[in-house]
Amino acid sequence: MARNKKHRFKKVLPVALLLVIFSAGMLGMNFFKAKADIKNFSARRNANIQLPHENLTAATTINNSNKYIADNSPETEFWKEDKIEEERMVEEKAARAHQQANPAIEPIKPAAVPQPAKPTPQPVQPVKKPVPAAQPPSSPVPASSKPLPIGKKTVYLTFDDGPEAFSGEIISLLDQYHAKATFFMLDGNMRKYPGAVKLMVKDGQSVGMHGVTHDKTKFYASSQSVVGEMNQAHNTLKEISGVDSRLIRTPYGSAPLMTPAYKQAVAQANYLMWDWNIDSKDWYYRDQRYVDSVIGQLQKNPGKGGPVIILLHERKETLQYLPKLLNYLESQNFELKALNSSMAPIHF
Repeated sequence: MARNKKHRFKKVLPVALLLVIFSAGMLGMNFFKAKADIKNFSARRNANIQLPHENLTAATTINNSNKYIADNSPETEFWKEDKIEEERMVEEKAARAHQQANPAIEPIKPAAVPQPAKPTPQPVQPVKKPVPAAQPPSSPVPASSKPLPIGKKTVYLTFDDGPEAFSGEIISLLDQYHAKATFFMLDGNMRKYPGAVKLMVKDGQSVGMHGVTHDKTKFYASSQSVVGEMNQAHNTLKEISGVDSRLIRTPYGSAPLMTPAYKQAVAQANYLMWDWNIDSKDWYYRDQRYVDSVIGQLQKNPGKGGPVIILLHERKETLQYLPKLLNYLESQNFELKALNSSMAPIHF
């Protein structure tokens, strides 16, 4: 009987071993299959979903913005939540595979997924419109029509840098208003337009010298250069018109380049140097604003401190708007006269 039992045991043993081997094989296959499924799932997930920083970079490039999304922004919270969901699914997949391999083990319940706190919306503050800064006026304020004190007043118009081809038009316009003026002329221009010089003298306008170069570096180099240029212009004026004028105006006025030594030198040469007390700025505005500038200065300084000397230049733009200035002066009862050698010059 013992022999029969031994014989049956030998027949059952191979079958049992086969069952054990089969069971072990099945467990191994399930384990590796579950692991492969997890790896494939992660690969597909990574292929379809950009990482948070990649998404932010792409969004930043598309929007052409220099601002990055803050860590607590809604976009970042979305990626945090998505990452937690991915990790939870991987854990559940691994747990199911482990459960299949070990049926006796109690299934693991998935942990509750923490919900990220939603950002509290901030109230939108109304944007205050900036108050525009006050802009400085680009042109002089037009003078008012308020009349100056009643009575005959005298004003002296002076024209620098001439003569020019249109000097005759200026003279003709002055004649229409019965006005006289003074012309301080450059040597080269007198030789270029000698007919204009003769017309000025014939018409009773006053003439004087303005130098030769009109170059500050050359003219104000020394006392000799100052007097020398005035002597040359004087000789040209006398040669063309026969007038021995002693009236001069230095280029850009006497201040600050006419030193006491220079002033003494022109005085010893018997020249009378004239500056001005109203600058029309026609050299700057080059349009009708120079007329408003003159009128405004006249209303502030009606000439109580001495003769009113207005600086003008022989320019096309000055000629164009000169009628407006002459109309105003006539309406304000001004008499327009020319300078002469009996008057005491004014200086800056």
